Parts: sequence; structure tokens; C-alpha cells
Amino acid sequence: MNILLIEDNKKLASNVQAVLEKETYVIRTASTGQEGLSQATANNFDLIILDIGLPDIDGIEVCTTIRKREINTPILMLTARDDLSSKVDGLDCGADDYMTKPFIFDELKARIRALLRRKSQNQSSKIQIGSEILIDTKEKSVSKNDKEINISPTEYRIVEFLAVNKGEPKTATQIHDAVWGANDESLLFSKSLKVHVSRIRKKLGKNTIKTVQGFGYKM
Repeated sequence: MNILLIEDNKKLASNVQAVLEKETYVIRTASTGQEGLSQATANNFDLIILDIGLPDIDGIEVCTTIRKREINTPILMLTARDDLSSKVDGLDCGADDYMTKPFIFDELKARIRALLRRKSQNQSSKIQIGSEILIDTKEKSVSKNDKEINISPTEYRIVEFLAVNKGEPKTATQIHDAVWGANDESLLFSKSLKVHVSRIRKKLGKNTIKTVQGFGYKM
């Protein structure tokens, strides 16, 4: 699961990231509203954790803009403001949940799990690619012509990321961050991604993943 954390308090952001990465979430961070908007628009996240008190754009405006761009990713707001009006404003602008600082990490993790469950219940777990390929994100399986294909966990994560964003080109960096995590730089400039894509094409068909020259890949 990929989570975007938009928080300008570096110590808090680092602590939240460390706690959530232990839960196997892949965390990307942004310290300003503009940076958060750019990442939320360019990538497909499962959840956005958004601080209201950002240094450039208020979190309310960030949330409103995300919804105007028809990005339906669940948003959990964090804020030091504990008054009722701030909570109402946060929920009215499109946030799905609200927590005030300071908070207990166990409660944060529980709220994240609840939002992710709600999201999965509202989405179909099956993605059809062309007439032959079916990806089941719940079962973590890929089938071709109704026959399940044996692929590695890494290959599956690449397939799922591109399938969720099908038709939309993704750079090697975006794929790397979604599959291996933004903090893992060991594979970023290696040939590993090309090798995995080549193997996937052999299993699913050479035209399943297309190379976008000078940019990256798309399904």
C-alpha cells in the first residue's frame, strides 16, 4: 500500500514514516502543499495523510484542489487545531477522517486500516486488460485466457501498479518508488526494472506493457 504523507514538521514526518514502514506501507513524503499536490496528481496513492498547517498552502486548500482534480484517494487530515470549526472545514473540503495532534500511533494505524478497508470495499478487485488479461488485486493474481500465470511478487507489483494506472505512462522512477519504495535507491538506475518488464512481457504478451520512448512504460 502506497501512502503520501504531506507534513512540514520534519521530526513528526520522520517518526510517522518510520512507524508506518514497519507496517509494510510504502511512504512518500512532501513538506509543502505544492509538493504534495504535485505528487498526489502524478502518482496513484492508496491514502493521503495531510497536515492542515502547511507553510505555503493551507491543507484545506490542498484537499479542495485534490478533490477538484477528481482524485478520490482517501484523505486523513492531521492538525494541531482541535476546535470544532476546523474539523468541520476539513471534512467539508473532502477529507475522509480527521486526527488532532498530538496523537497515539496505534490510533493512527487503526484509522489508516479502516480507511483502506473502506476503499477496498468500494472498489472492484478485478482489472481487465484487453480481452485476455485479468488482474485480481484482492487475490494478488494474474490470469491470461482464464489460466493463472505464475509471476514473482515483484513482477506482480509492477503489473498491478501499471494496471491501476492503465493507459497512463509512468516513469521508471514512479514505478520504482511504487514497487521498491522511495527510500530504496539501490535499484533506481539499474537494469532491474527492464529485466522484470521483459519477463512480464514473455508471460503476458509483448504488447501488454508498452515502452513510451523517452519517458517510461504504460499498460
